[in-house]
Amino acid sequence: MAIHPDLKSMLNESLPEMLIAAKQCIDYHKDENIWGSPGCLGYPSALLLLSVANSIGSYVIGAGNTEKHFNILNHKEYYNLNLSAEDIKDLYNKYRNLLSHNAVLSYGVGLDIGGNSSPVFYKVGNIKLLNLLPFYMLSISIVKKFLDNSSTILDNNHTIINISKK
Repeated sequence: MAIHPDLKSMLNESLPEMLIAAKQCIDYHKDENIWGSPGCLGYPSALLLLSVANSIGSYVIGAGNTEKHFNILNHKEYYNLNLSAEDIKDLYNKYRNLLSHNAVLSYGVGLDIGGNSSPVFYKVGNIKLLNLLPFYMLSISIVKKFLDNSSTILDNNHTIINISKK
């Protein structure tokens, strides 16, 4: 945490920090005697990873309707997940928004840790699942790519202009 001369400098710190915190949440092993079930700190990890995607989408996709920022998940040069429009809407509304504003997920969606080769987002029966470990692994390369190209992306960027007005 530091004082930064500009938003690009701040992003060079904030995005990696969010990834580090998400990984610590994924690596945490819940004690069943305390938590009632095994697992990791899935809710904060999911919120952090979805916030990273939302942030990158705000700069790459552009300002305006924040739901559109989640189209970064299908952007060929970034996440390239080939999700349906419904899946993107669910990730925004049933995961990110509810976690951020209400600390819960919607019915019909869930979280799993997953493995290195697991899909990021998939469906089992009527339940949609977000796998945290593969989402984290993919996010590492996405953040690196974004930061490596941030000078070009952020130059005269509408989102940066809007932030500077606040």
